[in-house]
Amino acid sequence: MEFFKISKIFKIIFINFFILYILLYALELFLQWRSDSIFKKTKFYHQSQIEDKTSEEVVLSFAPYKFINKNKKIIPLSGISNKKTIMCLDEEDEPIIYKSDKFGFNNIKYEKNIKFLVIGDSYVQGQCVKNEYNLINQMNKSGKKTQGLGIYANGPLMQYATLVEYGSYYNYETLIWVFTPDNDFYDLSVERNEPILLKYFFDNKTQSLLKKNSLREKEIYNYLNQRKKRKLREFARLYHLDLAIIRGFIKSLDDDAISFEDRFYYLLSPNYEDMTKIIFEKINKELKKNNINLFIVINALNPDIMFPVNKETEDLKSYLLRDVEELKSFFDKNKIKYLDFNQQVELKYKLQNINQIFNKIRSKWDHYTPKGYSILANEILDSVN
Repeated sequence: MEFFKISKIFKIIFINFFILYILLYALELFLQWRSDSIFKKTKFYHQSQIEDKTSEEVVLSFAPYKFINKNKKIIPLSGISNKKTIMCLDEEDEPIIYKSDKFGFNNIKYEKNIKFLVIGDSYVQGQCVKNEYNLINQMNKSGKKTQGLGIYANGPLMQYATLVEYGSYYNYETLIWVFTPDNDFYDLSVERNEPILLKYFFDNKTQSLLKKNSLREKEIYNYLNQRKKRKLREFARLYHLDLAIIRGFIKSLDDDAISFEDRFYYLLSPNYEDMTKIIFEKINKELKKNNINLFIVINALNPDIMFPVNKETEDLKSYLLRDVEELKSFFDKNKIKYLDFNQQVELKYKLQNINQIFNKIRSKWDHYTPKGYSILANEILDSVN
């Protein structure tokens, strides 16, 4: 008799949880519809569709930060080489695809003798616009041969390692370093704990990634294939069975309890800004030995930070601008040329028309629009010349 009572209780609990899930799922669908994200295709969906139609292997873009502080024997600094690569989905939910060069970067083709070598994060890689409109190809249109060593989520120390690893394969007149205040200070706070990256900086040791390309790509494939096999998870994401918005809201309740000091600890310590200066100082000295110029581009802040709507974001913007001004003073002192693109954008654009510069994808501010990349490319070319 006890067994039947317990069984009945479990049935009641199960039914109630099921009803609760159905109600939450209905709410999730409504919220996804409100955010224009309902049943949007994923990169994995497009990858499968393209491979089925063309019988050609398509890979997803790889972010090296995934290997940071994971006790890896090797940290790839770029993606799979010579492969059709899905980088992101644009505002129309269409995949941005590029054919990677022999080093795994988003260049139409590798060219050794060039005018500009550009290093940075996703803004240099070209997220999230068609290739003809990205920063590197906008600069190439001017007739100034340009190559990019950009990978999304790479911070200053990862970018330094990338330059050490691949820079010697180019003959170039000017290194253009695109610095993104939004996330580069944070990225550095994580990267400085990775022994492999520190060896580049303090010991002048490389991983010899070109010689170890098969091992490098094996590690990337192992990571990408793990994700590719998660078909059930991707099915849940596509049809919102994972309740992503609701889970995000619940997580945000915990995040709200985190103090500004804990959340943005890296902006409250001079260590990360000082190390940023040391990186620029070190690379500037090394470039001068080879008569190569250094030019820094300070990226525009994301509109959510540029136009703050609460006290925390106001404080965040204030700290970021403070650190940017410190960097500019350092550049002036060391006679390093720079372009403050954030200052230019904020002077000329307001919240009402910032969408001319920044894309909004799935209700979130993303990277630059084609116009934004074009303006930045022209500003760089005018300033360098």
